[in-house]
Amino acid sequence: MMFLHKKTKKEFLLVEPVAKTPYPPLGLMKISSMLKAQYPESVVVSQVGESTPAVVSNPDKIYITTLFTWDLKKVVAVTNQLKSRYPDSEIVIGGIAASLMPDYINEKTGITAHHGLLNEAELYSPDYSVDFGRKLQTSITFTTRGCIRKCNFCTVKTLEPLFVPKNNWERDINESLPVITFWDNNWLASPNMATDVDKLLRFKKRLDFNQGLDARLYDENVGELLASLNIDPIRFAFDDIEQEADILRAINIAKQHSKKEICVYVLYNFKDSPEEFFYKINLLNQNKVLAFPMGYRPPVNDIKTVPNKHWNTFLLRGLKLSLLFYYRRGTITKSRESFVKIYGSTEKEFVENLYRIYEYDKSIKRPSKG
Repeated sequence: MMFLHKKTKKEFLLVEPVAKTPYPPLGLMKISSMLKAQYPESVVVSQVGESTPAVVSNPDKIYITTLFTWDLKKVVAVTNQLKSRYPDSEIVIGGIAASLMPDYINEKTGITAHHGLLNEAELYSPDYSVDFGRKLQTSITFTTRGCIRKCNFCTVKTLEPLFVPKNNWERDINESLPVITFWDNNWLASPNMATDVDKLLRFKKRLDFNQGLDARLYDENVGELLASLNIDPIRFAFDDIEQEADILRAINIAKQHSKKEICVYVLYNFKDSPEEFFYKINLLNQNKVLAFPMGYRPPVNDIKTVPNKHWNTFLLRGLKLSLLFYYRRGTITKSRESFVKIYGSTEKEFVENLYRIYEYDKSIKRPSKG
């Protein structure tokens, strides 16, 4: 007589199909804590890419996260592979890309994507034992969700339409890690900001407001309040040329109250021209702060960057190559001499140099594949 083995513990599989950032998927880390609390005897296993760990036999439920929309083809491939391998498992697909392109997910996988946050999991702290292959040096949290701004290029208004402060964000902090990284979209707009500062003083760690601080809200009072915190680097965003006065004021105030590095995200390829982009990065370089160019890409499932009406593929490629060839990690340093040598001192020279960089790269003979 044959006896069929009966599974006595629930199994859950947490999947990150594409890993492109140094940070593990926070949503899955919170889901892990939720599952372990709800099912103390359960087996919770993480997976990066296509290779499922051998310890997984037949998961009761599979959670799949998404990030960039242009990686959705890979997400679909991994999802369909898991569907075939575990036909009886319930599969949940969520995250940013799935929330932005749910119809694509449904068409390609037959699964209805979860939109926005999984509110039940949001009540839990991240499970830092599930690191998805990263050597973590930082805690990750939000003190707020949503944003008071409704910028046309930004998807936050779709993903998190309400601006809501969180009162218990400090529960997300792992005391053994030396840094706290905040993913707030607009912390300075929080009515709890002063209370947050008091909490942060107790941690005595390096702080990184990774998404940037709103320069329009960074006044003398804010600069003085934040001077007691170890925010490093101090990040702002220069999205539109009309924000020039706000950016310069914020930079000057930050320099008065802190000796920390200042880094400014600079949007390009949305509605700007290459000349306008050069004006912004040149202004920042003249003010001796770091600039981090960030190219706009519409939410499409195509890896190619689509130029706006002012840019073209050659200029976009030339800019990307300039950041790869001459600057580390895509950040334009403070050196004026290097900046002028690479990009020139005028808008015209900037455009000419990008074309020159593109043509030079194209002329390099690379070994043939095969």
